[in-house]
Amino acid sequence: MAPGYLYLNVANQWPGFDLHGGEIAADGALQLATSGSQFVTGGTVLGGPVVASDASTDWFRVSALADDLPAGAHVQFFTATTDAGAPPFDPASSAPFADPAWNPLPRDVFEGIVANGPGTQLWLGLVLRSQGEATPRIHQVRADYGRDTYMTWLPAIYRRQPQSGFLERYLALNGSILGAVEDEIAGLPGLFDAFSAPAGGYPSWLDWLSGWLAFDLEETWTEKQKRRFLSEAFELYGWRATIAGLRRYLEIYAGVRARIVELSRFAQIWSLGEAYPLGFGTRLAPGPLQGAVLGSSAVVDQARVPADDDCGASLFEDVAHAFCVQVYSSDLTRPGALELVRRILDQEKPAHTVYRLSVIEPTMRVGAQASIGIDTIIAAGPPPAQIGMPLGGRALAPPALPCDNPGGLDS
Repeated sequence: MAPGYLYLNVANQWPGFDLHGGEIAADGALQLATSGSQFVTGGTVLGGPVVASDASTDWFRVSALADDLPAGAHVQFFTATTDAGAPPFDPASSAPFADPAWNPLPRDVFEGIVANGPGTQLWLGLVLRSQGEATPRIHQVRADYGRDTYMTWLPAIYRRQPQSGFLERYLALNGSILGAVEDEIAGLPGLFDAFSAPAGGYPSWLDWLSGWLAFDLEETWTEKQKRRFLSEAFELYGWRATIAGLRRYLEIYAGVRARIVELSRFAQIWSLGEAYPLGFGTRLAPGPLQGAVLGSSAVVDQARVPADDDCGASLFEDVAHAFCVQVYSSDLTRPGALELVRRILDQEKPAHTVYRLSVIEPTMRVGAQASIGIDTIIAAGPPPAQIGMPLGGRALAPPALPCDNPGGLDS
């Protein structure tokens, strides 16, 4: 039959397990029963029947997840297979699983081959012993069926009876060790996924993944935020040095929703025949025109006719590589948030650009910030009068730096 496995601890309930001198702890672990402040010295457990299908099953291996055995504590597993009913079992005896139907595993071993023949039902016996001060603790037991061993990769002659039984068990010893390595290799893709990489331990796989992507994780972020932001890192690198990328970096690391404007988008030069009022829809050029100008004096060897793709470039040289960043003061709640915003801009902006950082305060600026419901923020009223505080006029907030004047830009 196709290989598979079953877990015997289901939601910390251990269905089908009959406990004699044992108990289920609060965390779902099987252990010796408590006796006052100590534990009983011996207990037995009968588990089953474990059924994988209606047909006879070739049971392969049982393995347990358990704590390290304390000093003086011991545990031993027994397996049996039947087609109907449990094999003989005497919990009052010093050897409760002495019947020949039971196959013992070595003492204090938590993994072993089911040496019994095929059967519809698998039964598990367990003996727990201690000196009363401590107890073995078993959290989970897994039963594998369908003998998927390294025998599959050998020529068919090695699978002939009677030698195949010994060889299969011998190869299973290596399989139990190498199987863990194979599972790690199979699970390797999960370590490169921000949502499945383990976050525990030091250093955690999540921290290693962030270092591999050169994406710094803030200590103030929750694990959920770390995974979400880290999953965006590769895509975010594709938007680096763009308006969308800068805005996302500021939102992730500084917690602000910035408004970023390229000043060249609003630059207009006065043109003949067009109605552009000076100071409103147009402005004076920041520097002299390039090349030879018709009707003006031209110096020989110093005047030139500019190329088509360079014509008029000097008219926009002061705003061609400049942008403005506006942030709301209500977003600057962290200590040193404004300096953090500036540091992020210095790090992520293109090297050839300059910017101005403007904080939008709750003020009313007629003609610049006065559209109700769009770009006007209604501030709260002034604070109430207090003893010792003089009454009188009080400014609501200092004015914000405008973004429509390219002068005085930050580098």
